[in-house]
Amino acid sequence: MRASFFFILSVVLLLPLPNPLHAENTPAPLVVVSATLEKPAQPHAAIPGTVIPLLESTLASRVNGFVVSTPFQVGDRVEAGADLVMLESLDSQREKQIQQAVIAEAAAHLSRARNNLARDKKLQNTPALSRQRLADRTAEVAIKAAILNRAKARLNQIQDQLSWHRMTAPFSGIITEKRVSPGEWITAGQGVVTVLDPTQLEVEALIPATVADSLSVGVTAQATFPKQSQTSVATLRALLPRQNPISRNRPSYWTLEQPHQAIAGESVSLTIPLGEKATMVLALKDAIIRQGKGSLVFVVDTDTIRAAPVQLGPSVGHYFQIREGLQAGEQVVVRGNERVRPGQKVRPIQLTGADTVSGEQSP
Repeated sequence: MRASFFFILSVVLLLPLPNPLHAENTPAPLVVVSATLEKPAQPHAAIPGTVIPLLESTLASRVNGFVVSTPFQVGDRVEAGADLVMLESLDSQREKQIQQAVIAEAAAHLSRARNNLARDKKLQNTPALSRQRLADRTAEVAIKAAILNRAKARLNQIQDQLSWHRMTAPFSGIITEKRVSPGEWITAGQGVVTVLDPTQLEVEALIPATVADSLSVGVTAQATFPKQSQTSVATLRALLPRQNPISRNRPSYWTLEQPHQAIAGESVSLTIPLGEKATMVLALKDAIIRQGKGSLVFVVDTDTIRAAPVQLGPSVGHYFQIREGLQAGEQVVVRGNERVRPGQKVRPIQLTGADTVSGEQSP
């Protein structure tokens, strides 16, 4: 046991002692800094949205029946009124023929009743015709006419049912879904085909309550599509008076000036201006460190780190407005701020490259 103790002690004594000058000789870490700006800018909110169709319809059958024909494929462009689904209609055709015969019979009975009435009217001033018989003839004509009208109404009903065996496009568009094929039996109310008009689109976006309070119908924003080169002016059409109690967002709908650039279902970013253009202190977003409910930045004073709590304003491009905590021209850490602490010595390197602020180049 004692031998083991002396062996460990000898190993410890042979280890090199730490050099007290080692920490002093370690070079200060490199950090990338950028100067805060003071310039006219317009605050805005970047809100994600989704392109939705204004005209999208799933056609449903109004009657039961066998599918006879579906003269289209998914992706086909169809015009308004084009045949999309045809159902077998032999029973309705036979019923139509029967009802046409019923109408012909009713018309013949009405014609005979009218002739009888006309003949009796010639005898109404003679002893050969009683008043009761004339009244009966008149009533008979009215009854036969009612029977004929009922038969015609039933024929119209059958013709309507026949038209339900032929489903047509309610508007011009693209077939996006096909749910039936020839030979299938479908029931009334069953969806059979979906049509979408790709030219009638708008943007749906959930607006935070803090932003929604400053908006009104008719305000314009810039809609940016996934391809950054494609943008369109979007006009607020409706801001619903309903707020989600959890997310505190309100649904909004925006009309696109150039909807042909969009595709239903794709994501879009809305850049919504907030307030008037004003002079403000700006710091790059990369400099901001979130801490609980507050924010801070690391400022480099010559070569020493200083923590500066800041109060943020709205977003302005790649920047945040700094309402309190910084002055224009201060050097803030934008790269490496996760590795520094207040009072630490650093070697600052100026950020290079152009940064965009509201469409303008930073100085």
